[in-house]
Amino acid sequence: MKKTLVIGLIMIISVSMLFAETIEEKLQKFGQENAEKFIQPAVNCFSGNLNSGLYNTAKVLKPFRFQLSFNVMTTFVPDEDKSFNVTNPFIGDTFNPYQENEIETATIFGTDGGSFTGVTEVNGVPVSIDPLKMPDGLDLAGLPLVMPQFALGLPFGNEVQFRYFPKTEVDKEIGDVGFLGIGVKHSIDQYFPGIIPIDVAIQGFYQKLEVGELIEIKSLAANAQISKKFLIFTFYGGLGWEKTDFLAEYKFTKETFNPSNPAVPIVTEIPVKLELESDNSMKATVGMRLSLLFLKLYGDYSFAKYNTANVGIGLGF
Repeated sequence: MKKTLVIGLIMIISVSMLFAETIEEKLQKFGQENAEKFIQPAVNCFSGNLNSGLYNTAKVLKPFRFQLSFNVMTTFVPDEDKSFNVTNPFIGDTFNPYQENEIETATIFGTDGGSFTGVTEVNGVPVSIDPLKMPDGLDLAGLPLVMPQFALGLPFGNEVQFRYFPKTEVDKEIGDVGFLGIGVKHSIDQYFPGIIPIDVAIQGFYQKLEVGELIEIKSLAANAQISKKFLIFTFYGGLGWEKTDFLAEYKFTKETFNPSNPAVPIVTEIPVKLELESDNSMKATVGMRLSLLFLKLYGDYSFAKYNTANVGIGLGF
């Protein structure tokens, strides 16, 4: 595949074209266990990004008022998650020409991939074989994303939010890319009029991203929010829980040295199904919003295993 699966996504909802190679192409170098370790930081970043920018105040919109906003968020990768120990994929095979059982290599956000080295014998003569090179990482500190969101106030202290992009064919090989997110926010302070001097709300959010038949990401989030407005400034924060599931299916291309014909390796394709869950679970968010008539400018920072910074602009009526 000549285009990256992630570019298929990012062409639609991200400002970044940072994934210059295909994730699938990189994953084809790994079997099940190694691929999970390689791609896990990306799953964590998607979780952090998708579940950021969900709110910029705890105050619920009045019935039939609405706000259209655009969020630009970046989830940062800890240094310790930029590398991992990869296991020799030929361990246990009848023919294993590589000397190392395990080496350090880059994750998807790391730098240089490691290499397995080896020597075999052909007709009793030691022969050096080409190193087994693991994929390089993208050498990134984090993953940026752009996300539009529409919110509509409803009666009885409720608000509904939407994130949506219809399924669109990005590439014939990739297939359709589509995204859907829906959330509901409910005012708590309405039950204590004149008693609670701040706005308090709870929110639940569901999101689903599909990239052809290759990648599927589902995310659930719930949070409790508080905010307080002083003149044109609103200070807000919240505690949240999130769970993101990542599914990818591809074929692991395994090339084995061929003693009878060293110039032509033996190629085997092994189906691999990755089912991963993000490491992020709980997060704390703090932020500030500036209101200028219908214009809202805001920024916040979420603290979790993978921290996320978010800035946004909104128009509310």
